[in-house]
Amino acid sequence: MFGGDTVMGIKRFPQERKASFFCLESSTGRLLCDDFVLTAGDESNALVGDGWMIGLETVRGGLLFCHAFQPGSPEHLGIWALDLPGSRVVWSRPDLAFTANLGDALLAYRSLLFAGFPERDYYLLDPMTGREIEHLGTDHERPNQLRDEAASEEERQGILLPDAAFDELGHVERISFGAASVTVRHRIEIVAEGIPGWVATLSVAEGERLIHEAVMASGEPMPVFNSFLMKDGRLYYIKEREFLVSLVVS
Repeated sequence: MFGGDTVMGIKRFPQERKASFFCLESSTGRLLCDDFVLTAGDESNALVGDGWMIGLETVRGGLLFCHAFQPGSPEHLGIWALDLPGSRVVWSRPDLAFTANLGDALLAYRSLLFAGFPERDYYLLDPMTGREIEHLGTDHERPNQLRDEAASEEERQGILLPDAAFDELGHVERISFGAASVTVRHRIEIVAEGIPGWVATLSVAEGERLIHEAVMASGEPMPVFNSFLMKDGRLYYIKEREFLVSLVVS
């Protein structure tokens, strides 16, 4: 996620079932915040999502919005607005679920039961304060219209994501912009101890000229997709699941 001149995201540690947030200066990679752990902020200081089951929603005005999950469900629950450079939670609504970023407002809902059937009670929130702007109620027509009209995160943040394709040897992902292109080829190769694994090789080219090449992943049990993007002429990619690499391409 990009917030002005920052890059924000989540670091996950699967074996420990832990997750934390980080924030970098996009132009230099300078670390602004690291290992920020989201807690409930009450007397219990409990970890949101048990410290693991959390995800990203959107960005607005330098704030990063994240969520937890409903118990035993993939449905999102809760909205937390983070000022990561300041290492703080600006506001939270653990009772609501995010639906769409409308720019000047967030569309959110609260789950209800009416006559034993689930319903969604919709609200518009001020993204900078969490204050309720308008209560839309349970009628779906206007919320659905607002959600459909909302810009995608790719449009909002000005990022380019790869298209997927195949060539004669396997999976290929590519981003093309002007005369330049970024291509990732996924191949099965024999790696350590003669065991086959998926290798992802990234190449950046301008016309026929190779600008940059790197192995993004190796020895993986399956292809590692969606691990790179472009924003403002700069390439960002994840190397070996541990390193975020950035370079200017155009």
